[in-house]
Amino acid sequence: DITDPVALQEATRALEEEIKLAARPQTYVFIDLPANVILIKGRGVELHRIPIKYWSASHLDQLMTAYRVRERPPVNRRKIDPAAGAEHEPISLVDMPITFTLLFSPPLRILVFSNDAGDPWQWATQRGRAWWRRLIVWGNMLRTGDPTLSPPSLDLTVSHENAQSLAWTVVEGMPFLIRRSMTP
Repeated sequence: DITDPVALQEATRALEEEIKLAARPQTYVFIDLPANVILIKGRGVELHRIPIKYWSASHLDQLMTAYRVRERPPVNRRKIDPAAGAEHEPISLVDMPITFTLLFSPPLRILVFSNDAGDPWQWATQRGRAWWRRLIVWGNMLRTGDPTLSPPSLDLTVSHENAQSLAWTVVEGMPFLIRRSMTP
């Protein structure tokens, strides 16, 4: 909305940060919350698009800079049996997790969930983790009285395949940029 000065200021901030990332030959992730999309980009060119089905955030106003992945999701690797011969199946997209947490520097936590119907236990576990984390953040805020002591966090819900694709793509040190939604 070109008539909304706050939205224009946020779009300008995100564009300025993206120009810095696009000047380097490294792949980066641009999370566009107003457009509900995760873009994997290289040199400013969109390489892959992941639709966000739902998102929620805490301390959204603190998301001001590019973040670097400090810790990526663990991968359940198949056990290799040396006696089985030389042919082993390589790791693939199906080995990637569908629910995972990414930790960043400066402090930021992104929880990625899969929303595909199927396993109700998985859905309950995902939601339980998100609510537990929110309770911890809320408790810390009440205890200290300072909301800035809790790092910002973002919960993203995507499809099963897209969660695995994102887990496959993310590497340690990869930059992430978030365009905030300025609507409540």
